[in-house]
Amino acid sequence: MSGQPPLYAVGFLPDTFSPYSGMWPVADVLGARRLEYRTVWSRVQQRSWTAGNWLRQWGNHHYGSAWNSFLPGWDERRIRRALPNDSQSFPVHFLWAEFGAPVDPAPYHRQGAQVIVTVHCSARRWESVWLKPDRYARADHVVLTSESQRPFVERNVPPQKISTILHGVVSEHYRPPDIRQPRTDRLRLFMLGNTERDHEFTAQVAARLPAQKFEWRIRTSSHEQSLYAGVASVNLLPQLSDEEMLTEYQQADLLAMPMLDSAANNVLLESMACGTPVMVNRVGGVPEYVSPECNFVMSNDRNVDEWVEKLLWLEQNRDVVERMRPATRTWAEKFDWKLIAEDYRAMYREVLARHG
Repeated sequence: MSGQPPLYAVGFLPDTFSPYSGMWPVADVLGARRLEYRTVWSRVQQRSWTAGNWLRQWGNHHYGSAWNSFLPGWDERRIRRALPNDSQSFPVHFLWAEFGAPVDPAPYHRQGAQVIVTVHCSARRWESVWLKPDRYARADHVVLTSESQRPFVERNVPPQKISTILHGVVSEHYRPPDIRQPRTDRLRLFMLGNTERDHEFTAQVAARLPAQKFEWRIRTSSHEQSLYAGVASVNLLPQLSDEEMLTEYQQADLLAMPMLDSAANNVLLESMACGTPVMVNRVGGVPEYVSPECNFVMSNDRNVDEWVEKLLWLEQNRDVVERMRPATRTWAEKFDWKLIAEDYRAMYREVLARHG
């Protein structure tokens, strides 16, 4: 924010999360000063399950989120100590409100800060995650990553305090490969992650795909992996490094990922940025992020026959998917964080102007 008040970005980075995913990349593009925190209760739980669980429940109750990572009192005091005491207003942006957002913005206001929070939770899980949504609603501004979240947010937040800013992608990292590996006899599918993935449905589809024609490469948790026992077309992958994950995106013929719900989704954006078309059902924020002109957007009725028939057709018409790759990459470039950052700059100016 050159020539503007300093921006502070508050968030955490789980050990298993790629630095190229999530929202830290846009904070870096914006030149934000990072204020990172770690989940105290999980570290305590490694030594004492009872003590760690008590801290977790205390934090969840205080902050009103089942995903909360803040330790009441401790984390916010540390964050405020890192902020200036300024007569000029400046934004402090809590990048993942579900994991950490102030209950009371007044102490921040006394230092000159305007509190902005971004919410990521999908509509399907909104009420189970946000136990007390009036807590995050006290922020000066709330950012959505999908319009599908708006009906829930507007229960507690007036429309003038809400912006929808779509999620972005680091398109310099997630990029098409210099060389595509030679085709094999099998159509190579990829799926990644646990959250809101419909693994039960995926297993039903995969069970009907001939293993001599399909390899569905899936990286997920051990619990979800059990759903694929005995499914010959599925290849369960171990933990992937950043470079291995990039290769999976680049060399897949298609990202095939049935979803239960979605607001924004890193995997969809990262695959498209690599030029790999996606096959996903029309749920939540998917229509805001996935163009049917260069991807495959399926109905949302969990129709196994529909998915199997489409995949069998694509295996017989593999050139259709291959020809889509340049258009898929071009579509994804619209979500480059450098472009999305302009929407954030405009939002920060609006919030600061509103609060003088």
